[in-house]
Amino acid sequence: MSPRITTIKEKGTPRKRPLSRLKTQFGNIAMRYYPGRGYKTALRLFRQEIELTRGLLDALQAIGYRDSQRVLTPRQVQVIEDFLGEP
Repeated sequence: MSPRITTIKEKGTPRKRPLSRLKTQFGNIAMRYYPGRGYKTALRLFRQEIELTRGLLDALQAIGYRDSQRVLTPRQVQVIEDFLGEP
């Protein structure tokens, strides 16, 4: 599975680049899934969602996810979106 790529346009020529580090920070992803919630509440709810969604935690751990991780790899983000859908 390749990393998720975003497309940018510069002077009419589309280029591709990997997701930025800010887009893969655990807290930023949690806030996208739980908008309108406080930061700590969103983190707690997102971690619970990962643990309670059948198969998600196992799939993440198979590709190197740890509970204390603060920055997710693009592959881990893709697995989360496959299970939970786009935020």
